[in-house]
Amino acid sequence: MKLLGSKRGAGLVDVIATIALLSAVGVVFATTFSAGYSCLGQAREYKVAASIAQQKIEQLRSMNYESLNYSLLHSAGVIDSSPTVSPYSFTQVDNVGSQLCMGTGTLEIVDVSSDVKQVRVIVNWRSKSGTPDRTIQLTTLFADKRTRSAD
Repeated sequence: MKLLGSKRGAGLVDVIATIALLSAVGVVFATTFSAGYSCLGQAREYKVAASIAQQKIEQLRSMNYESLNYSLLHSAGVIDSSPTVSPYSFTQVDNVGSQLCMGTGTLEIVDVSSDVKQVRVIVNWRSKSGTPDRTIQLTTLFADKRTRSAD
């Protein structure tokens, strides 16, 4: 009879040890899953921001060099009504705020030389994961392709 009693005690210790081990594995799995889900959300945000910036660059590439000014960009629906000087905003016209948490879009146009302009598209947003604000920038050059007369 004493042998039966010691087997029951060992069985209870085994059950408690198994529960503790499974609990530890569950905590590790839950933590890993949570971190992976957070990374997935951040990757989605970057994908959306990069897509917005790339679409804006492509929209500008379809325009002429001489169209890279406030009045023509605004009338074409490329930028918001304000500000009227570079850097321009495209937050409202492209609904950046509805696609990204507190998202904003900015378009900077700088004359590099008499026939070259540098265009920088910047998309900013606040990450839902609580990390610091995020930014994506795309920069390209536009050259004046109009023929010039030799003087």
